[in-house]
Amino acid sequence: MFDGRARNVAGQPWSTQDYIDMVTGKLAAGETDGPPAFLCPRRTEDPVTSSAEKAAAGDDVESQRPIPRFLTHFTPTRYRRRLSPFSRLPKHSKIGETWHVAAKTAPDELVIADRALDIDRDGPASRTYTEWAALVDRVAAWLHHAGVRPWDRVAVLKANHMDIVILECAIARIGAIPCMFSGSYGPEAMIPMLKRLERAFLITDRHHIDKCGITAEVTADLTVRTISVDPVADRPDVVQLDDFKDAPPVQPNMREFSEPMVITHTSGTTGIPKLVMHSAESIYSLAILEVERWPGFALKRSDTVAFCDPYTHERLATMQLAMAAIGPKVIFLSDPLSPRVRELIAEHRPTLVEALPNIYLAWEPLARDPAGLFSNVREYVNSFDAIHTRTIRTFMAATKRRFPIWVQSWSQTENGALAIRPFFRFVVRRKGHRPPPTQLIGWPMPFHAKMRAIDPVTGKEVPRGEVGLIEIDQPGRCLAYVGEQDRHDLKVNGSWWNTGDLGIINKWGAVRIVDREIDRIPGGSAIEFEDLILDRIDYTTEVVVLPRAGELPVPVVSTLDDVPLSKEDWTRAVADLSPMAEPIQIRWDEFPRTGTWKIRRVALRERLFSGSQAIGIGRWT
Repeated sequence: MFDGRARNVAGQPWSTQDYIDMVTGKLAAGETDGPPAFLCPRRTEDPVTSSAEKAAAGDDVESQRPIPRFLTHFTPTRYRRRLSPFSRLPKHSKIGETWHVAAKTAPDELVIADRALDIDRDGPASRTYTEWAALVDRVAAWLHHAGVRPWDRVAVLKANHMDIVILECAIARIGAIPCMFSGSYGPEAMIPMLKRLERAFLITDRHHIDKCGITAEVTADLTVRTISVDPVADRPDVVQLDDFKDAPPVQPNMREFSEPMVITHTSGTTGIPKLVMHSAESIYSLAILEVERWPGFALKRSDTVAFCDPYTHERLATMQLAMAAIGPKVIFLSDPLSPRVRELIAEHRPTLVEALPNIYLAWEPLARDPAGLFSNVREYVNSFDAIHTRTIRTFMAATKRRFPIWVQSWSQTENGALAIRPFFRFVVRRKGHRPPPTQLIGWPMPFHAKMRAIDPVTGKEVPRGEVGLIEIDQPGRCLAYVGEQDRHDLKVNGSWWNTGDLGIINKWGAVRIVDREIDRIPGGSAIEFEDLILDRIDYTTEVVVLPRAGELPVPVVSTLDDVPLSKEDWTRAVADLSPMAEPIQIRWDEFPRTGTWKIRRVALRERLFSGSQAIGIGRWT
């Protein structure tokens, strides 16, 4: 039975060479059961090429390090060029071209960082698109001078800042594969992820060398060379980026359209994050949704965008394509809790704001600021996960626009946006209402994606209105989980992808998320309970309901200024919810978080209840 992986006659997944042979007609009849139609996009531009084979054959002038198998053996994505004949399209697909394309779109428009760049401390934080493109060229030359060559993996592990995007683009511009690592993890996650890259270059900083356990043994065993953006004392195995800044220019040499282009990782809420690999083909197919001229909430050339997502995430790849095609003014915020956030928003009065759900939650005091920091916002965007109802209500009240819109995008690293839902002021007026309106997270894009719910045991589709595991079928799916292809293939079912989320698809085709399968609780939804408690107790700043096998789920709560949680307030807030254990109150900063500010629920449960198990099996995480 076909499982979504194209196989050759030996029963092995098709390699890059198999696909080249298929396209050029070299495979004899009967030699393969063939890739299904959804793995063979019809297109005449960007033909499948064989740069990996050329490199392995020694066609490159530079010496070539071995190319890992995961860069040549993967499940191809499904391509889509446009949504309609009238669509606005991305102007490029390769992230190595982002700033150069943007410089043609809006050469003199400003892009503003909230502080000096770690890789260029003496340079300005505010530059035009043209000036940022010039910096990408310089950084590409530095990295080439440091020894980076086509097909090398270059892990980026440093403080969250927009210069991560500059590094990413520069790495891709010289044909290497940028591998973007969040600095929110310790050695227990970082070392295994680094190992999966099979001897990468590592660009890091002093803080993360210490935090992530990058010892001399690690650099010797797992990296080709480790480069720090700041000085590191007593570490002769670590060189400084400054040592390579006298480099001569280097010519672009980017990966082909269907070849691996970038590796990012999942949030890691349930354990060590998975490394997710995308190509220019898959990123383009995801970005067409973002560049489209959607009535009422399309990105505009006249927009001033305040952007505060982690710069190591896949979200930045698709965002780059939209930014380059349209050319808005952008303010890149790196530390959501820095005073610079307030200063820059007050100075530039953004019209569009994008941030993570939990960053918005932390910004609620800013939204109530008498200075009216968000008074000019016409559109708020949150991706990744469901947003809390209270948060939308707070920010909608902060803008003076007559008809502001909130766009919620339920997204995954592997597939980009899965479902989208717009919110208006009237939708979130009711306080503490069950079910929360934000739990209905939206619809897959009509004529572009399909969604269904299946029984976790039988794999059969369940009727509308019943709980099941949500599967998505849309273009742009990732190519692989690096070093864990079996986990990737377990989630593939033909053209369908198992999201790992439990949900209900209603009769109108909208999906309501219940819980992650591994986080499910008996008699209710942890996501619903958390939203309701936050909405009903104004001074709560975080609520997480932890499942425990054989016991009542445990709510863990933090409050504004750590004021004690009132027993009366709690009793009133949970009166109509299914039974839970007594709440545990901790400080907001004691919640373990991922790079995307999600709560690491497994880590939190282990910290509070060592040895306690979840109810879900976690097979699809």
